[in-house]
Amino acid sequence: MDIGRRRRCRENGGGATVQRDETGAEFHRRLLQEVASWHVEGLITLEQKERILERYRRVEEIEQKAGPGKLITTISVLGSILVGVGVLLFIASNWSEIPRWGKLGLIFAAMLTSHCLGYYLRYERKNYPKVGASLILLGSMIFGAGIFLIAQIYHVTVHYPNGPLMWGLAVLPLAYLLRFKSLMALALFDLFLWLGMELSFRTSGDYWLPHLQMVVVYLTAGIMVWRVGLAHRSKWFLRDISGVYIVIGVVVAFASAFILTFDIHREKLGSPVLLSFYVVIGILFAAAAAFHVLFGEKEAGWKVELATLSALIGGFLVLAVFFPEIGTRRGAITSRLLFNLMFAAGIIGIICLGYVRRYPPYINIGLVFFVLDVIARYFDFFWRLLPRSLFFIGGGLVLLAGGVALERKRRSVLESFRVEEAT
Repeated sequence: MDIGRRRRCRENGGGATVQRDETGAEFHRRLLQEVASWHVEGLITLEQKERILERYRRVEEIEQKAGPGKLITTISVLGSILVGVGVLLFIASNWSEIPRWGKLGLIFAAMLTSHCLGYYLRYERKNYPKVGASLILLGSMIFGAGIFLIAQIYHVTVHYPNGPLMWGLAVLPLAYLLRFKSLMALALFDLFLWLGMELSFRTSGDYWLPHLQMVVVYLTAGIMVWRVGLAHRSKWFLRDISGVYIVIGVVVAFASAFILTFDIHREKLGSPVLLSFYVVIGILFAAAAAFHVLFGEKEAGWKVELATLSALIGGFLVLAVFFPEIGTRRGAITSRLLFNLMFAAGIIGIICLGYVRRYPPYINIGLVFFVLDVIARYFDFFWRLLPRSLFFIGGGLVLLAGGVALERKRRSVLESFRVEEAT
């Protein structure tokens, strides 16, 4: 926390104005550290220190008794999605019978009603904040559907990938303004959807899904989004939405790398047509890294993480631009072995970084892709070596035992984080 926030705490006698920029274990860890440093520096007395800690202990107890907030958020978000799908199905089923003005009226009325009601419940009444946030999400979804419906109503002929691009760019400022993780996830989903549609359009001259070059673009884009999330995490006022960037970026990067571990290397890794994508991704990554290094707070292991991500994105961009033939049949065996080794090293690295940084999403994502990699390699190497019945029996037993072991390990790790932070 910065000096201004410490000063506000001192002037108000302790816990009254301490702001919860993080939640859960991370928040309690930072709170313990900050309150201890305030006391050592003489900003607060011992009594004020105890009052601050006691206040947030009571808040945590109240939240636990009131019910799981994440469950309420999840139910509300799912409800918004179902309502949005229902509205679209209703319009689609009666599309030919609705006049043009009626179609426009339905779209704008649904969007404005959802946004206004969500704002009222969250910021005016303040009694249903999670439901209000979900209604704002629903309004943003209706806005995106409206883009495509209005284009269809007036038979507008445009470059079709522009639809999700406009949708994502319109939702992104609202996500920053309101600090809603759901809106940020929607915006990133739209932008990744646009990326796939645009790549497909650019490479439409080839056969279906060429598309190692598409996989490489998604891999580098995932690493870039990951890096942007880390830059957000380094600033307390952006930390609420940093996790969405990090999780989505890590998942996209690892999912793309997982595809490269299979025996699909029969085409080029890069294409001159996609050079503009490589340049933009590299610039955004460099800008996020520079912002973090120059202005952001540093966490444990940040140098290793920055160096690794820089080497990965730089290496893949160089391969895509200057050595695209590495993905052809001649280099299939070598490239597949290299990608498998890199993927295994990435899994180990992100799990270790999760331990060092006390960041459970890294551990969870690493374990998920570890299990997927074990399953994939099991089918690759042992399918032809065993009778079919023994293959499935042995594989099932291995997966069951591995699932139990991984779940126990995951629980023990997360519990150790909570115990350490509580003490």
